[in-house]
Amino acid sequence: MSETINLTDTEILNNYASCLARLQPTTISALGELVADDVLFSDPFNHVQGKAAFLGIMEEMFRQLSDVRFELFECQLQGRTGYLYWRFSAASSLTGAFSAEGVSRICLSENGLVISHQDFWDASILMQEFPLLGRVIRYIRKRAAYRSE
Repeated sequence: MSETINLTDTEILNNYASCLARLQPTTISALGELVADDVLFSDPFNHVQGKAAFLGIMEEMFRQLSDVRFELFECQLQGRTGYLYWRFSAASSLTGAFSAEGVSRICLSENGLVISHQDFWDASILMQEFPLLGRVIRYIRKRAAYRSE
């Protein structure tokens, strides 16, 4: 007879957040065990559904970037929806080192799996590191910023 372990939603969210904070190419499969087969994932560059697509994005991130790190600052749960406040850091040959802070909205199913992971962060922070595009974005950010006189 197998024993069922019932985790609270807080424990499930904390496990998921911990897995993200320790994410490496060798631990992506562990992340896959925590998400539903039809998980929805979105960020400023992606909007996919399904575990294979979600894990593919994580694998591609490690292929394209080096020195990938997630630093988790805060974890909150409201009902079955969790919020993670984090800093993502990495480097690429095109941009050099960069980092961005953001928030993830994580929705949990009744059976304890992540059914939705939405990342919210300012993608212009990354895009301003691109050689030509960066000049345009820095100019727009400077023009749009508040200036006290």
